[in-house]
Amino acid sequence: MKNRLILTSVLSVFALSAAANAQSGSGTLGVSATVQGSINLTFVTNSSGIAVTGTGTSAASLPFGNVSMFGGAVPSNVTKTVNSTSFDLATPFNVKVDVANSGSTTFTLTATLAAADAVNTWTLATTNISDAADHILTAAGEFGAAVPYTLKLTVPASEAAGAISNTINFTVVGA
Repeated sequence: MKNRLILTSVLSVFALSAAANAQSGSGTLGVSATVQGSINLTFVTNSSGIAVTGTGTSAASLPFGNVSMFGGAVPSNVTKTVNSTSFDLATPFNVKVDVANSGSTTFTLTATLAAADAVNTWTLATTNISDAADHILTAAGEFGAAVPYTLKLTVPASEAAGAISNTINFTVVGA
């Protein structure tokens, strides 16, 4: 029993001396962030319009596909109007603008055709944007709502067969 007590005492001394020689450290981590306001613009398929490729994103497209003035298939949810010297293709799509961490309560939405088109007419709502200049579509828009706009492309009968493509750049500025 005496040997056992001595052995226990010796082991306790080693354990205490190991704890006494243990190393420790400490530190602090400062955290900082600067929150900046942000605006998010997305294009969304309108239930009455052609399906927007990339719906819910800020880089989307409206694929009309193959179209012709006379005959041919009209894409679903596209309105085709034939006039004596041209035909129109029209479809609604939605633009949704959200805001975060900003005191802005309204926004201005501007649209610009990337390359001017002297042959075809590009209309958003009632605004002709064919000249590639900045055009205000909404002067005091409300955040959070998907707002419908109708794109109308007018193609003259004199236009040569082939692809028509362009890009409409949208800019949002919070107010």
